[in-house]
Amino acid sequence: MKRKLVLILCLFMIGFSGYGKTNKKAKTLDVNVIVVIQDPIVNGKRIHETFKTPGYSFQWHDPWQLTREYKAALEEVSHGTVKYNIVEIIDTKEYFTFLRKSGEKLNEDRVVELLQEPDWKTLKEEGAGFDYKAFVEHFGFDKMRDEGKIHEVWVWTFPYGGMWESNMMGEGAFWLNSNPTKDVDCQELLCVMGLNYERDLACALESYGHRFESIMMEVYGWWDFDKKELRSQLTPWELYTAYNGRYDKYNKGMSHIGNIHFPPNGEKDYDWGNKKKVHTYADNWAHFPQVKDENPREIDCSEWNCSHIGYMKWWFSHVPHFAGHNTADGRLNNWWHYVVDYNDAKSKEKK
Repeated sequence: MKRKLVLILCLFMIGFSGYGKTNKKAKTLDVNVIVVIQDPIVNGKRIHETFKTPGYSFQWHDPWQLTREYKAALEEVSHGTVKYNIVEIIDTKEYFTFLRKSGEKLNEDRVVELLQEPDWKTLKEEGAGFDYKAFVEHFGFDKMRDEGKIHEVWVWTFPYGGMWESNMMGEGAFWLNSNPTKDVDCQELLCVMGLNYERDLACALESYGHRFESIMMEVYGWWDFDKKELRSQLTPWELYTAYNGRYDKYNKGMSHIGNIHFPPNGEKDYDWGNKKKVHTYADNWAHFPQVKDENPREIDCSEWNCSHIGYMKWWFSHVPHFAGHNTADGRLNNWWHYVVDYNDAKSKEKK
């Protein structure tokens, strides 16, 4: 009987501290997306099936398959708090890429011609850009966003398609790993993802990660570790992205999650295969916003199979995705909400 009372008391204290269980998951957000695919047919086959990158032998990827994998991966790592509804897949022959030096606007035949050119000489010498304004107006995506029919657009394009990884437009648009597109006739914010099917799913998730970083820095401000001497001065976003080298002055030898390029044990960009062992408080993010420097765990890259795709999924899976508000700063406990519908998330803050 005495042991039973002690056990009940311990369980009560764990629950009271907030560290005995994870927080309640946020409600699922339905996000409508239109997918645009630029994958010309040459001699009866898509270019992703037959074209190669000069100097390499690897096969490009099927953008239809990538779309399915991208949707599934984002829903998985958000713990089901985001559900992507693919409204339509547009297999287009319309192109909005232009050569930067000459200003030449490309059509499908010209794209194929340039990609068949030895060493992609013209594309490399001139560089490419993308006319986002003409793109959204041609398909009516600006109006569809204001009418609530869609939230964002994914574009699977060819190498040198000229697109940024992510771009935002609409009233109040801000930096989204690129300068916002101006003079677009939509009031609501519209995000356009530029994805390259020469690359794999891991690269597509990394592009989404840079979008995530840009938006969370709009929410909490840019990283400012150099000017902040105390851990208590760090924003939740700075704490989340703190890796071993960045966190030393606050807690020697410790880390939290890291950023998209630097894992908890990262020593350089893209350091996803680093076998160096460090201690991290990553597990404590299951209790956000009550994240404490307690009960660290030693890890190395084996935590995410020392792979690019593994780290992308590991990083996203720790993102706060919980119901309610952070009483310390008034922000939402579900950071995914800001990323998929920034204006709606900001309005929820006020409520």
